[in-house]
Amino acid sequence: MSVFGFSTETSSGDFTPIVKYDARAGLLFRMDRIQASDGSFSSEPVEITDIFKALADFENIEVGWIDFSTGSAPSFVLVPRGKMLPERPSANHKQGIRFLLKLARECGGDKPIREIAGTSKAFLSAAEKVVAQYDAEKAAHPGQLPVIMFDGKAVPVKTGTGNKSSTNYHPKFKIVGWAPRGDLVPQPRGTTANVTPANVTSGNGAAPATGAQRAAPPNLAAAATRQNVPDDFSSDFG
Repeated sequence: MSVFGFSTETSSGDFTPIVKYDARAGLLFRMDRIQASDGSFSSEPVEITDIFKALADFENIEVGWIDFSTGSAPSFVLVPRGKMLPERPSANHKQGIRFLLKLARECGGDKPIREIAGTSKAFLSAAEKVVAQYDAEKAAHPGQLPVIMFDGKAVPVKTGTGNKSSTNYHPKFKIVGWAPRGDLVPQPRGTTANVTPANVTSGNGAAPATGAQRAAPPNLAAAATRQNVPDDFSSDFG
């Protein structure tokens, strides 16, 4: 037992599992933490772009400032959406958002409740549109949260010219239904979280270290039927 009366050892339970959108490739990854034989942990990207479906906790979106360039755990200085934004902590902090998702069975792995956060314009503009749709429709769905999917492929958007040009892929989210919150419970967190970055691109010009390659998704057959979305999502999130 520690001198503090509690364990100080790090375990996978200390981290909120994440979802990461790679704006440089237009791909979405579930980041799974893998424990090695020596007890250390590493993150393994599992691409879920084509089968992505998730219950989104838009009711508890946090907004404010995020710094993914710290070299270790990112710095979050966030408040609930609708509150006055905090002061910018440093020049490295970018405007961003963070919220929880519950991935559907076909793409969620053994830990479907995940966190996603981002500061890139590609991610933020896509999130803004689907959250606006949520705001307009939520009154008709009391006690429920939106189920979101991708609406087709990400759209390439080129910025800059010459050797300063770059292309980011803007995802398009859509609400395909509504379902009860269930066990997607808001988690109390401080303004600076001890979680692995879930950035989409961190604003420093570097793409996430996913390799920008399409890995085999967990269930390719599900992608073929993704347009036939059932009205009852109990099999997806129950």
